[in-house]
Formats: sequence, structure tokens, C-alpha cells
Amino acid sequence: MLPRMRAARGAAQLFSDVHPWACSAAASQLVQARGEASTVRRWYERVTVAEQQGLWHVFLDARALRTPARHTLAVPSRALALAIAAEWQWQEPGRIRPITMPLMSIAATAIDQPKPRAAVIDAMLQYVHTDAACCRHEPGALADRQAQVFDPVLEWAGDTLRAAFTVDDSIFAANQPEAAIQALRQHLEGLDAWHLTAVEFLASSCRSVLLGLAVLHARLGVAEAVDAARLEEASQIEEWGLVEGGHDIDLSDLKVRMAAPSVFLRLLRMQSPPKSLTCAVRP
Repeated sequence: MLPRMRAARGAAQLFSDVHPWACSAAASQLVQARGEASTVRRWYERVTVAEQQGLWHVFLDARALRTPARHTLAVPSRALALAIAAEWQWQEPGRIRPITMPLMSIAATAIDQPKPRAAVIDAMLQYVHTDAACCRHEPGALADRQAQVFDPVLEWAGDTLRAAFTVDDSIFAANQPEAAIQALRQHLEGLDAWHLTAVEFLASSCRSVLLGLAVLHARLGVAEAVDAARLEEASQIEEWGLVEGGHDIDLSDLKVRMAAPSVFLRLLRMQSPPKSLTCAVRP
């Protein structure tokens, strides 16, 4: 599949493809690549948030926002609720573009859990053997660069999970020991729905559970994780040149896919201010 087609299909899959704060230029590129817009017109005027029973709710006018599965959207952080409210407030008067509401998508996925929790964890563990941090290129300049970038991540993961991960340049992937798989499983099972969903989004975006966990625990920033996930592609660009409408859109796609769950995690950590402060989000 051509890079442009792959980017367009990726943009259509989930609301999480674009983050309006993290990369507005990338948002424009991906919306254009998608080649379509929502036909749902904006019917509300005011977006607010309010705390109820320890959780923060978003309201479109007087109506509580709901998830695709019709659950009430309620999050544990006021900062996250305000950010989701901002995504709705910033929609154009003529139409609603779900592609520009990645925080809403991540929160709704955590609440609805369209896949059983055990299935999500099993799916992530299934791809550990082909984790980008462990599968290396044959000896050479690219392999040296991979070692420079990924070895500190593996050292951190080994210390954090108390497990050793195998590195291999075989085309048949790196067969990870069972002890490492079980250590990863135990760590993922210890995450709540919010953090597990964010890691799932991160891991699927960068093809690496270990890089996703490194972002979760603030071991890597978004820019570092994006660079790490693109080492092979960057090497190809250096050798053969950048393809406009292909590599550039792939890069924009990855940036916003990584930025959205990272912002989501930071907002989860923010302490809520006094309830007496206004919660309204204005245009």
C-alpha cells in the first residue's frame, strides 16, 4: 500500500489521528489526505464541564456528553474534561469532525472497552516478539543508530520490569523469553483502564510496547519516541530522499498519533483545582 493511501486509511480508522494542539499543520494534511468530512452539523452552542460524584462530566448545552456505546463520558481529571470540552468547542459551526477529537476517542475507548481488557493485553503481548526496540537491522550504520537509541530503553525496561529482553537482527523476529512476557503482562494488568488504553494507542502507533511504556512513564518524550519509531524510515529518506505526499504525511500521522495519548496521560496526572472555579469553555 502506498504511503499516502496508508496515511489516509489510518486517519479514517479512529478519532485519534489528529490532535489540534499538538500539530495543527499535520491536522490539515491528514484531513486533506482523508478526502472526506463529517456530515454531522454542530447543533450545540456552549460546552461546559461539571464535577459529579468525584468524576468530571462534559455537557453540550445542557446535555451530558456520551460515548459511542451510550455511556456517560466521565473522567477523573478536570484538566482532561476541559481538554475534551475544548475539542467539542473548537468544532466549526457547519460540521463536526471527529478526526480532530483524539482525546474524546481515547477517553471513550477507555470507558466503553470495545474489546475485553484481557484481549487488549493479549494483543499487545502478541507483538512483543516483533517490538521495534528489539528487532534490529543487520550490522552497519543503521544497527549502530538503533543500538544508540533503543539500548537505553531496553535497559530502563529491564530495570523497571525486572526482566531481560532479547535483541536480534533475524528476519524471523526476536523470540522473547517467557519471563519477559510474563513481566510485561503483570505490568500491563496493573494499569487502570485509562492508562492501559493510552498505552495501547501508543504501542500501536510506534509498533512497540516498550516505547509505549517508556512514554507512559515519562522515560521518553513524544519527539524522542517519534524519532525512535522512525529510525528505519529516516535511514531510507537519507539514502533515497523524501517522497512528498508520502513520507511527510506518514510523519505527520505518527506525530499526532503519539501526541494525543501523551497529552491524555499528562492531563490525567493534573490535580483538579478548587470546585469554585468556573468550568466553562468559551469559544
